[in-house]
Amino acid sequence: MKEYFTTWILSLFILKYIFQYVNIDVSEYINLYYLSIVLLYGYILFMIVDMNIKNNQYNIYVYTVNAIIHMLPLFILCLSGKIKTEYAFETALCLFIPYVIYLSYKNTDMVSVYVDDRERIRGNNF
Repeated sequence: MKEYFTTWILSLFILKYIFQYVNIDVSEYINLYYLSIVLLYGYILFMIVDMNIKNNQYNIYVYTVNAIIHMLPLFILCLSGKIKTEYAFETALCLFIPYVIYLSYKNTDMVSVYVDDRERIRGNNF
């Protein structure tokens, strides 16, 4: 799960709101707007590739839970009225660079993480 950019984005999202809750000033400079968009559209693209090109099928519960998880950050930003672009590019870049370095350390790349046949939860047990 650490190889997925989704995990990194969601972790930063949670961390930002923890910082905000405990009044740590750095939360003002973390803007997840662009990352939330990447999260949602990346999931849609991943599902299109996984279902149409690789012919993988998942349980409806897996689709539902994953869709909610990937939509939630953007939904929260929309509800809170905190849609702005200030620091959004910088935040995305500051997360993307360590992510690429991490993948290089693991001897993989971003494309391989999403298109190879890694074990994924399919929800067949539901």
